Amino acid sequence: MTPNAKKITAALLLGLLALPTGVCSLVFTPVGFASYFGRDALERDIGLFALICSAVGWVICGLAIWGGLRLHHSAVRDEPPTASP
Repeated sequence: MTPNAKKITAALLLGLLALPTGVCSLVFTPVGFASYFGRDALERDIGLFALICSAVGWVICGLAIWGGLRLHHSAVRDEPPTASP
């Protein structure tokens, strides 16, 4: 496997890592807000916990996408130029 293929494979794996964390955070952010402004203390605590976990998921998702894009751009930059006819 060439170094560029390894970089592209790593970028794809980082993208696949970002998918479940992003989807989970996308679902639990509104749930956390709805629970945080609930009626009782337990509901507010659960909402705060959901928002904290959602924020951690957003950070993981963002870092995975950022790292994947950096790897992809470095792989594209390292490719030899193609000869034009």
